[in-house]
Amino acid sequence: MDLWWWRPGTPVPEGFAELLDAPERARADAYRFPALGVRFVWARALAKRIVAAGAGVHARDVRLTREPCPGCGDPGHGPPVAEVADGTVHLSLSHSEGRSALLVSPRHPVGLDIERVRPMPVDVLAPTTLSGAERAHVLDEPPGPRRSLAYLRCWTRKEAVLKAVGTGVVGDLTELDVRPWRRTARVTHGTGRRAGEWQVSDLRPVPGLVAAVARPADGADEPVTVRRAEAALAGPAGPMAG
Repeated sequence: MDLWWWRPGTPVPEGFAELLDAPERARADAYRFPALGVRFVWARALAKRIVAAGAGVHARDVRLTREPCPGCGDPGHGPPVAEVADGTVHLSLSHSEGRSALLVSPRHPVGLDIERVRPMPVDVLAPTTLSGAERAHVLDEPPGPRRSLAYLRCWTRKEAVLKAVGTGVVGDLTELDVRPWRRTARVTHGTGRRAGEWQVSDLRPVPGLVAAVARPADGADEPVTVRRAEAALAGPAGPMAG
């Protein structure tokens, strides 16, 4: 699995917009805030370039779509995937205050969440988002940066698991316990064909960010390689080196 991270910026790199299809361009133009439209273009174009490099095809031959939601079957909000000629690549995308990251796996569903390390109103958020054991773990840290970081570790783990399951942040979050006192944790969660056991672990891909990655427990031995997305900006939108 590869985790690619970048800082979306303006202007959009040359050739990025041309990789979007008509519905994608319309969606980018529909954002109320231009910066969000720019971020969308960056994410779609980079995802296509990255998947194309791994598959040995041109980025224009990569189609970004979604699998049906495992909860309700709606294809409009299911887990994101990329379709190429020889199969499906699983994706998980996350943004946090000027940083973006994409987790890519050709083998199995994955979930990723990143958050910028920052002060958090833990006392306000904890009752509705953390299990009893998680609250005890987080509140055992002294108020201030350490408590905020402990909370963010719980939150990113929860989001990663829910993204891997494919439902997103729904339901009672206090019922999902991600065992933050363990370096990695196995969590039973999901619905339909995505029900099962997941492994979730922490990453610190770059200074100032905390991240969590979830994957099926039977894929737990697969390492995560962190890469900067500048490699995807070099050369044409066909197969890229590095």
